[in-house]
This record gives sequence, structure tokens and C-alpha cells, in this order.
Amino acid sequence: MQWMWVRLLTVMLTVSLSACVTQSTNPYNNDSAAKSRAKAHTDLGAAYYQQGKYEIALDEFNVAIKNDASYALAYNGLGLVHSALGENDKADLAFQKALQLDPQSSESHNNYGNFLCNSGQYNESIKHFLESVKNPLYATPNLAYTNAGICSARKNDLVNAEKYFNKALQLQPLTHSAAYHLANLQFNRGDAKSAKTTLQNTLIAAPSAEVLWLGIKIERVLGDRDNEASYAIQLRKQYPNSAETQLLLNSQR
Repeated sequence: MQWMWVRLLTVMLTVSLSACVTQSTNPYNNDSAAKSRAKAHTDLGAAYYQQGKYEIALDEFNVAIKNDASYALAYNGLGLVHSALGENDKADLAFQKALQLDPQSSESHNNYGNFLCNSGQYNESIKHFLESVKNPLYATPNLAYTNAGICSARKNDLVNAEKYFNKALQLQPLTHSAAYHLANLQFNRGDAKSAKTTLQNTLIAAPSAEVLWLGIKIERVLGDRDNEASYAIQLRKQYPNSAETQLLLNSQR
């Protein structure tokens, strides 16, 4: 099983650099044109970041800051890029600066939480995820709850992990990453029937290799050979080189 922010993001997950948030105001810079340029370069940086073009993204975020040093989302972007490059000290400072400038930014709290969780700082990361959902204007609180659940599971707090996954699904029933992780918890504790119900929508909507493999294991336990065979065919056809397909082939020998 793979827990990756790109997927989660893929899910994980979920970088919203251009979302509408309240920015702190620099009393020494009332130049609205400069703020507009900062936003434009931040949006460009976000696009390059999502394409994996980190060097160009870094340049765009730095240009944004030169135009408006109070533009918090530019620092948020810097944090993401430095984190992707493995420059953790720089990433940490950038995220902290983003939150210093805009303490209410749900995007910055969520992204900093991801960074902290990947660094093994589980308790602190969950605080940031939960802080992000306090903003009633945050468009994707279901993703923050999903991240909180993933990080709780990482520290073996399965009770809270399940609670957060359920909360994510209550807010948005099609949060597929939450459904997958919740179904995996249910399956691992021996509740294959609940796991099947939880995973149902995700199996219908272009499932990943991990989802299909979990579906196969669930159906094996429940004894539904038709569904098991159907998911196995999908897995071999759509993800022939995946680790999950290799697990399937090994299990059939």
C-alpha cells in the first residue's frame, strides 16, 4: 500500500494555492498592482509545481514575494517546493512564514500538516489539519480530515483515524482516498462486509491499483468469485506493472 501525497493528493492530495483566503496587509505596501502580480506569479508557480517543474515553480514563487512580501500563499508554495526537493529546513521556515502572515489560511495549515506528517511529527501535523477545517470558507475540509486520518493511522491511533475518515466521508461521500483507507482499516480488523460497503463507490470510479487489490482481498474473504475475478481482470489490464498485480499473480500460484 502506498501513501503518497501526490496521489492523495493525489489525494493527498490537494494543493489549493490559488484559493480565496484573507491575506495579511503590509502597511508599507498598498500597491494593488503589486499584489495582483504576486498572485499571478503564485498561480504560475502552483501550475509548475503540479507539473513537477520545481525549479521554475521556485522562481515564480520568489518573484511573487519580490512583488509583495506579505503574500502568504507564495510562501506556502515555497514550502511545497522545498519539501518536494527534500530541503526540509527551508520548507519548514516557508510554511511558518505563510502562517505568520495569514494564520487563518486553511491551505497553509493543510500543506504544513502534510509536511509535518511526512517528517514523523504526527501530533503536530494533526493539529494543523484540524486547524484548517475551522475556517467555514475552506472548500475541501474533507481532504484535511482524510489527511488527519492517514497521519493518525501512521502513529497507530486507529480509533481517531477511523473517526476522521468517517468525518471526511460525511462531508463528501465521494472522497475516495478516505474510503480506501477506512475500508482498509475495516478489512484489517476482520470486518470485510463493512469494508466492501465502504469501498463500493471507489471501486466504480476509476479505481487505483491499491483499491482493486483491496477489493480482490475483500471478495476472497466474502467468497464472491465473480467480483474477485472482475477486479483481478481490471488490475492486470490497467496496472500490469504495479506491485499489486505482482501480489495478485503470486497469490494465484
